[in-house]
Amino acid sequence: MKTAIIYYSLEGNTKAAAQKISDLTGADIYEIIMHKSIPSDSGAKFFKGGMQAVFGICPPLKNFKFDENKYDRIILGTPVWAGKPASPINTLLRLIKDKNKITAVFTLSGSGNNKGCIAKLNKKCHSIKHTVSLADKANKDLSGQNSQKLNEFIRSVNGDNKNG
Repeated sequence: MKTAIIYYSLEGNTKAAAQKISDLTGADIYEIIMHKSIPSDSGAKFFKGGMQAVFGICPPLKNFKFDENKYDRIILGTPVWAGKPASPINTLLRLIKDKNKITAVFTLSGSGNNKGCIAKLNKKCHSIKHTVSLADKANKDLSGQNSQKLNEFIRSVNGDNKNG
């Protein structure tokens, strides 16, 4: 079963998780980059990113080339903005024709509680079987659990691969 990981990462948290998943599953990895990036100033970053997520904005992506026909399944990775997937994920979901290929999702947030974000993704992608909610590395108390959670997620995804 050929797998792709597609993720968006603003500060490197989601990228690190995507790389670990790719290393341990052998999945191909694709990074989404926004054509016009979010400002690095924390106030502007939270305002603009949160506003885009809340209103379902679909920002243009920079040079994103992905042939979904090459893959049997997709693992999606996103930071959580205002309880929702990051806005570039909205754009991606418009580009992917067969959303049933999205079978696994990993999310990262400051609180580590990403149930709302995953629920929103489940409404658009009905074949999600594997999920993991991770904490941003800035949350020292919760991010220490990320490695164990990722290992369990990878075992689940790999087990599905053996059964599929």
